[in-house]
Amino acid sequence: MKNGRRTGLYRGGGARVTDIVSIRVSAEPAGRLSAGRLRLFAFIAIAAFMIAGPVAEQVFGVRSAWLRSWTMFSAIGMGVIDASFEIRLPDGALVPLDRFEMLGASRNGRLKRIESRDELASVIKRLCTAAGQGADIRVRARQAARGGWQIIHTDAENACAD
Repeated sequence: MKNGRRTGLYRGGGARVTDIVSIRVSAEPAGRLSAGRLRLFAFIAIAAFMIAGPVAEQVFGVRSAWLRSWTMFSAIGMGVIDASFEIRLPDGALVPLDRFEMLGASRNGRLKRIESRDELASVIKRLCTAAGQGADIRVRARQAARGGWQIIHTDAENACAD
């Protein structure tokens, strides 16, 4: 008190800061979606559409122009040939034949991937020549195709006899 008067901000009868209650009033009209909820709904709808295509085809076997299926690696490796070679020893036993070693080729070179039937025929011819007259080389080969592996050679016959 100063000269019989009260000093300071509070003078007795006024409202205090703690007495004021904040009432939150929505700025949006009732019944409308907020922008955040609209974005969430759009995200969920797009994600469901993206997932529905592969699930419909792979789980339920349904194909539709509206639902896109999903195929991983649809064309990579098509036509590549997986081949293994065996040579018959004089005692009659078949043992694995390493084409790189037999032909003196690098494992990272052209011989690493056989990409056509003509290339396979060329490799077989080179192996038969390197093995010598009367060699018995057996070839198991299959080629990658859309419907699965297609058998090209079985080890039932001597590939050098042709």
